[in-house]
Amino acid sequence: MLGSLAMVLVAGALARALGAQYAAEQVLFLRFVVSLAVVGPAAVALAGRPASIRRALTIRRPLPHAVRAVTGVGAALIFYKATQHLPFADLVALSTSAPIFVALLSRLLTGERVQPASAGCIVAGLAGVFLVAPPTQLATWSLAAVAMAALNAVCILATRKAAQSDGPAATGLVFVLAGTLLTLPAALADFRAPALEDAPAFLMLGLAAGAAIVLNVKAFRLAPAALLAPIDYLGIAASVVVGYVWWGEVPTLAAAAGGALITVAGIANVLLAGRLPNQAALGGSTSRPSTR
Repeated sequence: MLGSLAMVLVAGALARALGAQYAAEQVLFLRFVVSLAVVGPAAVALAGRPASIRRALTIRRPLPHAVRAVTGVGAALIFYKATQHLPFADLVALSTSAPIFVALLSRLLTGERVQPASAGCIVAGLAGVFLVAPPTQLATWSLAAVAMAALNAVCILATRKAAQSDGPAATGLVFVLAGTLLTLPAALADFRAPALEDAPAFLMLGLAAGAAIVLNVKAFRLAPAALLAPIDYLGIAASVVVGYVWWGEVPTLAAAAGGALITVAGIANVLLAGRLPNQAALGGSTSRPSTR
């Protein structure tokens, strides 16, 4: 899981660096194309024996996959565009707040009840979001980042629905294929041939994004979610380091406090999810959306 988190941060940092020179749509499209080289073989390997491949890659409920693809790609595109306008650590913190929106949306979209025990976590998490993106100072890209977290939440809920009938091999492969197709038209509209010196960065971006998906799936097959999910929240602290080392960014006190609140709320969510099975304690602790 630590390896998956590291790949997510590497991909996010590379996307920001490349986004300074290329359109976000092109960067995201090439990420999906290259990541197919990782996710495709991994999906086949995950399916097991040749006789099981067709069954493992069969989609039984296409609607959740379609919702997951549209919302996940939309959130990823916002993330890539917002990297040019917001501090890296702030953006990662807002992205990691998606489980808060899962809890807020779960009652409406899935009928899950949010127990009173999780109310404090929701309040703390929202307070963290408001500290990172204060309502009194919301600019266009801060609002977009909050919308990204909401889209990520819908993506997580759609992933749950898809997982009720389809396995991780099909779910991961369909998302990458759909992402490639969805981003192709916009990428072609403003496509610029990558410079030779940028080719390694594009290659590393796609491989890191693909590896993050594969490692995340592998981790959840080997260990319980209650053990793994808190690791994702280390990304908030790690993104501060990445932002400082790569771009010299120092988070404001409010943003640091907001990131801490989001982290505490997320970890408390995992503890509540373990004690309250089948309840939407901040949305539970399934897997992260493949957006960053």
